[in-house]
Amino acid sequence: MKMMLASELHAGDVLLCYKDAKIDPIGKGISRVTNSEYTHAAICISSGTAAEATVRGGVSKVEIEDLIKRYDHVAVFRQPDAWQPPERVQAVNAFIDSIVTSGAKYNLRDVVTFKKRNEIHQLSLTDQLHAYFNGTYAPAPVEKGSYFCSELVASCFVVTGFLDPSAAVVYKSDLTSPGALGRDPTFGTFCGYVSTVPNYSVPATDEFINHSTFNEIFGSGA
Repeated sequence: MKMMLASELHAGDVLLCYKDAKIDPIGKGISRVTNSEYTHAAICISSGTAAEATVRGGVSKVEIEDLIKRYDHVAVFRQPDAWQPPERVQAVNAFIDSIVTSGAKYNLRDVVTFKKRNEIHQLSLTDQLHAYFNGTYAPAPVEKGSYFCSELVASCFVVTGFLDPSAAVVYKSDLTSPGALGRDPTFGTFCGYVSTVPNYSVPATDEFINHSTFNEIFGSGA
């Protein structure tokens, strides 16, 4: 079943959260717009702690065990290259501390317009890249007043410098959905699932259930 323990998570691990749509009407709407059953994303920033952006809480830190309890299961993705040297983990924690202190809210506006904006982005991507290399592209600031969940996670990869400015043109944080994080190896390789539900079984239709895991590909010492 590829289950793992919350204590096995590393700083930088991407956490994609799943709850049965029949009991999560808000998640059902997000799933329809983003074409993924994973409707929330967070990122592990230290042992036992994650950062997330929610409608009610804005950007905040949360105990990973508490995060997992809110969902049926959480799929874990690891990209160690993004978090070496250790200064990158420090940079992400400083970023999260800064926007939490500033009171960053949930970016509901960009969630509502996500599908349309993504279509426009794909159609204009070539022009945006030309503008970047011509020196006329004006990137959006990474630190701002609001984020939706997967936007926050993608922004952490920009803050580390793992996604350089030219790549950030393609991987625009405010156009990154939870499902997109799991499908793109830039953000990590599937590690397994965590859940606090007794005798839990991940649905056989889960899009990652047949994926090779991080340990199977790279070995447990990676």
